Amino acid sequence: MLPTGNEASWGGSNVSVSLVADRSSLSAGAGDSKRPRKSDAVYQDLKRRILTGEMTSESPITEKSLAQDFGCSQSTIREALMRLQECGLVVRRGYQGTFVTELSQPEARLMLKLRVSIEVAGVTEAVRFLTQSQLDELRALGCQFESHRLQRDVFGCAEVDRTLHLRLFKIAQMPVLEPVLVRTFMILQRVMLSTPRSDASWTRPNVTQHPAIFDALAERDTEAAVTALTSHILSSAVLLAPHVYGTDVDRLREEVDMLPFQPALVAAGRS
Repeated sequence: MLPTGNEASWGGSNVSVSLVADRSSLSAGAGDSKRPRKSDAVYQDLKRRILTGEMTSESPITEKSLAQDFGCSQSTIREALMRLQECGLVVRRGYQGTFVTELSQPEARLMLKLRVSIEVAGVTEAVRFLTQSQLDELRALGCQFESHRLQRDVFGCAEVDRTLHLRLFKIAQMPVLEPVLVRTFMILQRVMLSTPRSDASWTRPNVTQHPAIFDALAERDTEAAVTALTSHILSSAVLLAPHVYGTDVDRLREEVDMLPFQPALVAAGRS
């Protein structure tokens, strides 16, 4: 049975997605989360536009035009853009402006490999430390994710999914890797969510679901947790970005497992 100690929980059963997932690892001070700021709203809105493909790399983002759109100062816009840059969603090019990042297929494949490696290491450690209250909160987030999926809410699913995975990783007590995972996760969401989804991908998703991970954690079965987590990540990649990762989960798993990453696979990614 899992321990129930509240000292290891995240502070209650009401799970709020908001900005916790990315701010906790990438933003400066804990005091920032106590009072919403205009830059938070700008950051969230721009993040939504980028992740859902509304904003692309084709047009520059200027602080002046965004300040007019949002009715705020350019310093507020600059703060939001700096946070987006930390997440890897935009790149600033001096006087040319700020641009949404564009990932090549080889980079996208390497980022997926990196995510799998980090999260597998994390879930292996999390099995040792997980408490019942933490598992309950993960399941609550899983329910939130399903609610957004039923509504076909792309951005809502993205926010909850990222929060869920980062909360799980936090249990592993590997804080140095948390910012790396945040950035990796966000960039991969940019790859997977920026193209329209078919009806079948919403109604009959051929993906290993979150509960498979939770059930393995509840049993403290490390091997099953690793298998479920890896299958979840890879099947999601195939479902959401077949133009990058193909349609064969087993083949993608073989590519991800290969060390080092072979030049032949990089070339294949360009085809």
